[in-house]
Amino acid sequence: MKLEYRDLSSSSPARPKRSGISSFGFLDFFAGSLLLFVASAYFVMPRQIDRAVDWVVYESSANTFASLRCIRDRTTKYLFTQTRDVLELKNSVRLVRQAELDRFGKPQPDAACYAVGGFVEKVPRWDYFFGWLTRAVS
Repeated sequence: MKLEYRDLSSSSPARPKRSGISSFGFLDFFAGSLLLFVASAYFVMPRQIDRAVDWVVYESSANTFASLRCIRDRTTKYLFTQTRDVLELKNSVRLVRQAELDRFGKPQPDAACYAVGGFVEKVPRWDYFFGWLTRAVS
C-alpha cells in the first residue's frame, strides 16, 4: 500500500502561479504610468522656464519693491540706492522674500522693473525641477 501525503491546512486546491506581465498589480501599473507621465512632461517643457525671483528689495517710505537684477541694471523708476552711480542700498531699504511682501500692506511693484520683466528669471528646466536637490546636496 502506497501512502500519500496531503496538506490538510487548506481545503481549496492550489492555484498555479501566473507568470509574466499579468502578475503586476494595480499599484505597479499606477507607478509606471506616473513615471511615464513625469518623464514625458519633463521633456515636453521648454529648455528655459520663467521662475519668479525669490528675493526683492522693499522701500517702506514709497511702499514699493524691485528685484535685485533691476537695481543692478539700473532699470528702476524709483531710487533704491544711495546714488545712481554706487549700488549701495539706502538704509531704509530692506531685502525680503517676495512671498513675505503681504505683511507690509500690499506694496506695489516698481513700474519700470515690471515693464522690463525684472521679477522673473530664466532657469534651465533641470534647475526648475531639481534645483532644490542640488542645493540640499551642496
